[in-house]
Amino acid sequence: MLRNMAKKLTIEEHADQIRDELKVQNQSQVFAHAVEAGYLAARADGEVDKAERDVLTRAVELLSQGAVIEWETETLLDECQTRADKDGAEARAVKVGEALKELDQAEAGLLVAAFVARATNGVEKSEAEVLKAIGKAAGLSADKVKNIVKRATGLE
Repeated sequence: MLRNMAKKLTIEEHADQIRDELKVQNQSQVFAHAVEAGYLAARADGEVDKAERDVLTRAVELLSQGAVIEWETETLLDECQTRADKDGAEARAVKVGEALKELDQAEAGLLVAAFVARATNGVEKSEAEVLKAIGKAAGLSADKVKNIVKRATGLE
C-alpha cells in the first residue's frame, strides 16, 4: 500500500512537470489532441476497459489542472471513442498527428499522450506503435518519439 501511495505521488509530481511544459499557444486544442492520442494508445490492444478508462480519466485530470479546457474528462474520452469507432483508430492516429503538427506542438502533444498511455500499466509495444504513428504524422522522427516516450514514462 505504501508503495502505491509513493507511486501516486510520483505520478502527480511528474504530471506537474509535464503540465509546466504544456504552457503553449492553443493549449486547449493541443491538450484535446494529446488526450485523444493517449486514448488511441491505450486502445491499441483492441479496447479500453473500465479500469483503463478510470486510469485515463485520472491521468487527464492530473494534467488538466489549471489548463484552459471547456469539457469534462468523461465527455472528452467519449468523443475520442466515438471518433475511433467511426473512422478507425489508425486513421484517427494520423489525423491527431497532423493536427499536432499544424499547431506546431507535436512534442508537447506526444508527451501528454505518452504520460496518459503510461498511466494504464506502462507503455506496451502496441501502444508505442500507435505513438510512433502519431509522431510520424506529426513530422517527428522515430528517435524523437522514442525520447519523448522515455521522458513521459521515466517515473519509477
